[in-house]
Amino acid sequence: MSLLAGMRPTLCRVVPAAACICLLGWCYVSLRPDFAWDDADPEVLNMAWRLARGEGMYRGTDTAPFAFAAYPPLYYALAAILLRATGLSFLPAKLLSFLAALSIGWALVRLDRHWNQTTQAGFRAAFLLFLIPAFLYNAARSNVQMLAVAFSVWSLVFFLRNRPLETLVLSPLLAVLAFYTKQTQIALPLAMGAYLLLRKRQWLLPYAATGLVAGLVPLFWLQKNTRGNFLYDTIQLARLDYNPLQIPQIFAHHAGPLILFIGIALLTSCRRFRGGVWEPVDLYLACVFLTTVASLGRLGAHGQYVLELLVVTVLYSIRTCKLPALRGREALISLQVLFLLVYTPLFVSVEEGKRGLACNRAAERIYPLIRTGSGPILSQQGSFALFARGEIYIQLFHFTALSRAGLWDQSLLLREIEKQSFSWVVTEFPLENPVLSPDDLERFTPEMVQALQNNYERRESVFPYYIYGPRHRGYTLREPRKGIETVE
Repeated sequence: MSLLAGMRPTLCRVVPAAACICLLGWCYVSLRPDFAWDDADPEVLNMAWRLARGEGMYRGTDTAPFAFAAYPPLYYALAAILLRATGLSFLPAKLLSFLAALSIGWALVRLDRHWNQTTQAGFRAAFLLFLIPAFLYNAARSNVQMLAVAFSVWSLVFFLRNRPLETLVLSPLLAVLAFYTKQTQIALPLAMGAYLLLRKRQWLLPYAATGLVAGLVPLFWLQKNTRGNFLYDTIQLARLDYNPLQIPQIFAHHAGPLILFIGIALLTSCRRFRGGVWEPVDLYLACVFLTTVASLGRLGAHGQYVLELLVVTVLYSIRTCKLPALRGREALISLQVLFLLVYTPLFVSVEEGKRGLACNRAAERIYPLIRTGSGPILSQQGSFALFARGEIYIQLFHFTALSRAGLWDQSLLLREIEKQSFSWVVTEFPLENPVLSPDDLERFTPEMVQALQNNYERRESVFPYYIYGPRHRGYTLREPRKGIETVE
């Protein structure tokens, strides 16, 4: 243990360079203007693109396209502004997430200055964030979570200023912006409200009033202008199956890489609560831990679900343990940093990178084929439908879940399959003899698979995708191309 403790200064000095290398490697893997292998990203971009074209996002589920906005409008709106200038591309939306990630790092620097009258720990903590796989993954996504967390963290920054304008106006306004980026972003306002109730009750009413007015005005406007579909889409349709048994596995996979810091932070907060020396950040950690753990039972829970907990753990360590010193725990911080220095490059190059690069190469070969024809595309990977036709016909993940919950009639889709309305079908499993993975089962019902088997036949396959066209229509097999398996 003494050897590990002695390694701490050296390991901490390595963190900035290692974080930059991992970030560059991850950008090489994940940044493509017309493709993202995580199917949530094209669904978010699809809604932003609809908004950029002046079309509605919050709509019913009775008519095609079967797509809806599962989140409040702020991220979509900001991305739409950029898309109007650039055209359809993942890069503007991913840029929003990356800028949000940088702003979180800058918030850590500001918090370090506020708490410790220095910025050294804040800068090191900011680099450390990019060595945490879940943070790194979401820093280059077309998704809402990073921006939502950034608004919450900056809400904390202004709350701690302890000035009426910043604490009672700017802080709750930023919390509202976080909520209108992702509707589950409630840990921060709950924690700050609890703090004011217990420690500074005279400020509770103005804080709550600012937040309620700022939150309710756009809510009524959105409900009116979407004919009630805003709450229906973001609450009713976004509420998916829940299984608490999956919580330990999801937590271990996505929060596990920072488990030593999380454990230290939770133990420290317990001692501070018992000693009566807790602060707003202690309540924030407690609230975000509880809301995060509860959320991990939701169908489709992934790395973005633990993102706020990871960020709050790091900023809490700046406050309570003078990160990266962690006095008395030098061996633990060495072990934690050493683990990230080893695991995160493997995450980038092997765990996610290997398959991600294969998907990128496959997309380059698939697009020329599926851009032929005129009918819609049914694709397990939404990028193909979005960039080949300019629109996702169906969000398979959501609508399969809605069908199983009895909230959507899948016969609407089955009829289109039977009529062979889709010019192309792209799956990640062979329809001929399907062995469905958990991801596949989340996107196709047995009835969908059966209908596809009856009406579509394989034309080509490029790992990890299988491409199908309608049966009994003229199709001339082309000469095999490099990297493509041609069906005999």
